Amino acid sequence: MPADRPPFEDIYRDYLGRIYAYVRAQVGTSADAEDITAQVFMNAYQAYARFEARNTTPSAWLFRIARNATLDHFRAHGRRERLRRTIEHQPMPEEDPAGQAEDHIQYRALLLQVAQLPERQRDAISLRHSGLSFDEVGRLMGCSEDAAKMLYHRALRALRELVQKERA
Repeated sequence: MPADRPPFEDIYRDYLGRIYAYVRAQVGTSADAEDITAQVFMNAYQAYARFEARNTTPSAWLFRIARNATLDHFRAHGRRERLRRTIEHQPMPEEDPAGQAEDHIQYRALLLQVAQLPERQRDAISLRHSGLSFDEVGRLMGCSEDAAKMLYHRALRALRELVQKERA
């Protein structure tokens, strides 16, 4: 194994939680997220011999695989199910029932607003909130770091406008 490439076990241990969280936010159900995350790491393991750390970061490489696996899932299961599953199957934090209900309502409303954004803006928000840097988001989305920042900030501005419009 080349010296510039960490052992796959280290990558798995370091990124399992982040990849799962990203996929879970995309598909909405823990069962689907677990299946897709397992597929991501199986695909990554099989392709690891071709991974070159000098060309990309492990994070960007894994998130690209995760994004593709998630897109494959939607192609196979239909995009209409995406929003329904995401809204219906969000985990609830352990707190008082009234607080849980209010958080769930607000979260569902936010997801509905995010779903109204163009796909690239939704992806920019999801990838950035999965812990990727703007450089990594840009590489995954096929654009520069500055373009990724602009896309992300436009998405936030559009969300802010949607929220304000709903409150009016």
